[in-house]
Amino acid sequence: MFFRLLNHCRLVEGACRAAIYDLNSGKVLSVNSSAADLLVACQSRAVEDILADLPDAALFQSFLNMLAEKQLGSFYVVEPAARPADFPVPSPVLDFLWLELTAKCNNRCLHCYSESDIHSEETAVPHARWLELLCEARAEGATGVQLIGGEPLLYSSWQELVEKAAALQYQYIEIFTNATLIREEDIDFFKRHHVHVATTIYAAHAAVHDSVTKNPGSFERTLSAIKRMLAAGIPVRIASIIMKVNEAEAENILRLCQQLGVDPQPPDVIRPTGRGDDDSLLPENYRRLPVRPPFAVDPEDFFQAQCINPCLAGKIAVTANGDVFPCIFARSMVCGNILQTPLRDVIRGAALQTCWHTTKDCVEKCRDCEYRYACHDCRPLAQGADSEKNWLAASPGCSYNPYIGRWEDRDE
Repeated sequence: MFFRLLNHCRLVEGACRAAIYDLNSGKVLSVNSSAADLLVACQSRAVEDILADLPDAALFQSFLNMLAEKQLGSFYVVEPAARPADFPVPSPVLDFLWLELTAKCNNRCLHCYSESDIHSEETAVPHARWLELLCEARAEGATGVQLIGGEPLLYSSWQELVEKAAALQYQYIEIFTNATLIREEDIDFFKRHHVHVATTIYAAHAAVHDSVTKNPGSFERTLSAIKRMLAAGIPVRIASIIMKVNEAEAENILRLCQQLGVDPQPPDVIRPTGRGDDDSLLPENYRRLPVRPPFAVDPEDFFQAQCINPCLAGKIAVTANGDVFPCIFARSMVCGNILQTPLRDVIRGAALQTCWHTTKDCVEKCRDCEYRYACHDCRPLAQGADSEKNWLAASPGCSYNPYIGRWEDRDE
């Protein structure tokens, strides 16, 4: 008699325990090391031969019976054929890019990841190179582009870039703006070119919002622009970042979004990048949701997680000086410069490819965890939170210790 996990199940081993991933239901079942050893042994030996060597054979037989009852495994009279090869994960291609058009901004937000303000240096990228870059990125497969800054509306020729992206048939064009500079003619332009707009609100009233932006009157101007864009039918999304000065405003921001008719998104916590890399800005009580079970996974995510970093692969950010990062927050991970190298060569270069392929199998602690293919990973967040700014640092929101197989309170 032989036993195998069914084809929709995978065993992933960790340092102390293992997990069975049920790719049909999406559930992840934790098992101890003895159970994992049994399942591994079943790959090459008959069940009777294995159990004959075990003093607690009845317990292990019961475990296999349970897996069969749950339709996670099956017994076979004849040794079954090898499992079909996993569906191959294609190599990532460029899909989305951020263009950081300028470092100038009329706000001076406390937490700005790019440390922008009105005195920042002018862009080093010639306008013709931005236009050319849109063509190169589209040829590489990009379908989405976001214009950011600084404040992108301070870049004098931003409209021409939108027109170029539209002419190249980018499927998604978004401008991330503080919305304080939006004019009626800009709203008309957004509508004509099907531009999406993203902006940020830090509170439901001016006093706190403006204390974050350091720009008196910014709340009223931003809110007014949001209302005018929504009235014109412009797709608007509102992001929010929580830090010490505005952590009491999290629920108020969500209520304001609902009142405006914008899908409320849970606020993020300040990222340790740029001016945000300051412990004095951290909120005292508001926290990201911790990494905790139950986990869920689908087949595509499971196989991708073994080959690429799903959050990074296919994306690049290009700064106002031409540097290329894998993410707008990964500002120490320079993968090339589009003023010195064609985009095609940057994309195929070892630096960017290494970032795109930074799986949990590369990451400290995570590589020894049985849940590594089922939980989200943000490399810039992990790097920023690490005292040594290590790109392969473990995720800061995870209290699981894979070496003892236990969830621990990080504050203990």
